[in-house]
Amino acid sequence: MTARYAEDLAPGETIAFGSYTVTRAEIVAFAEQWDPQSFHVDAEAAARGRFGDVIASGLHTLGVFQRLSVLSAESQWAVIAGVRLVDVRFPRPVRPGVTLTGGVRIESVDVDPSRRRALLVKAGWLDDEEGRVLELRSEALVRCRP
Repeated sequence: MTARYAEDLAPGETIAFGSYTVTRAEIVAFAEQWDPQSFHVDAEAAARGRFGDVIASGLHTLGVFQRLSVLSAESQWAVIAGVRLVDVRFPRPVRPGVTLTGGVRIESVDVDPSRRRALLVKAGWLDDEEGRVLELRSEALVRCRP
């Protein structure tokens, strides 16, 4: 696959993702290592709480987004590095057994000719069968065409 450089990326372009099913075991395993709050790791405690069951950590949800984004779009772009997450929202929890899909839309490509790179601003989202579970805006540096 030929890399897509900053000059190849256009504001408004939208790339749809594939899908990913989040399992209960994965939710618990991720949270045990990285976010061991009871509503992520303990089904009995979670059943008594606000969500009624374990839910995925927001960090886990971001990880799923990143995987789908790389597989669908970013692995084809001449990415130098991510710069920052501008805004992140979790409108609804990610529950065991849901299948997530989403996409990314390029908002702007600000080329810096002197440094042969561009600041790429993109909006992304993940949905489950019932609606939106993640919304974000992020920035990355992308190489210009050699």
